[in-house]
Amino acid sequence: MAQRKRRQLPKKKKTKNVVLYCIVVTILFAVACISGRYAMQHPDSLKSALADTELQVHVIDVGQGDSILVIADGEAMLIDAAESGAADAIVTYLEKQGVTKLRYAVGTHGHSDHIGGFPKVLAAVPAERVIEPVYDDALIPTTKTYERFLDAADACGASFSAMQAGDSFRLGGAVVEVLGPVPGKAKDLNNASLVLRVTYDKVSCLFTGDMEISEENTILESGAAVSADFLKVGHHGSDTSSGAEFLAAVRPKYAAVSCGVDNDYGHPCKEPMDSLERMNVETHITAEEGDIVFAYDKETGSCGFVGAETAEK
Repeated sequence: MAQRKRRQLPKKKKTKNVVLYCIVVTILFAVACISGRYAMQHPDSLKSALADTELQVHVIDVGQGDSILVIADGEAMLIDAAESGAADAIVTYLEKQGVTKLRYAVGTHGHSDHIGGFPKVLAAVPAERVIEPVYDDALIPTTKTYERFLDAADACGASFSAMQAGDSFRLGGAVVEVLGPVPGKAKDLNNASLVLRVTYDKVSCLFTGDMEISEENTILESGAAVSADFLKVGHHGSDTSSGAEFLAAVRPKYAAVSCGVDNDYGHPCKEPMDSLERMNVETHITAEEGDIVFAYDKETGSCGFVGAETAEK
């Protein structure tokens, strides 16, 4: 059978189509850039987008560290406060969101890139309750950073709690379940991280601190429900976290990575990012985009990322 020849456009028409295509692409790119800059220069646009949402997760751009603001029905919980050098940026961010008092301040574990900023943050925005993990005796931090964290909790008048797997509390209409640490299992501070699953109406969010694969497996073996719509990727996107079995059990639709630009650790690492891509998870990275915001609207049942305020890098 004779092979059918592919139809060729006349040269002028083809050139005209290519030019038209390039113009359209350029316009779309410009619109995207302008929209990003508008959100950055007009924080009120983010507030407007969040006005009708009952649950918000703000992954604050703090460089190489973690600081996550969770708001449910107007009640605020700050999970970690990064290094001390990021404290002013965290306070400014809280003020922009209208947060003058925290219902909870959570230090997932005793490393400085998670609790270092709390003294300044709690002095400016006090918490009603400060929460840390239950540490096995051998893992109780002895650093000055940890001592300052404890002193800051006392100074702001907060009640103090240590929690572990099986505990729970409420934030507005959300239920916060503690999945880890599982008592007696952690061998280091990363795996002693508080792991929190926040459920509001039909949406769940999972916050993993610096938990690594060994603790992920421990939590899976405990039978705890880990499925979540939103995942804060463990340990800044390290390849020591986000194991295939754990990600398959969580089945997130959305994920966020908190890490610094050109950090010394190579975060986020290729393996977990590839795993998330294969699962078609919409993933955002603070080092690339700045502050990242995820929200849920109970009335419409919709959730997703909301006009993150892209930071200048």
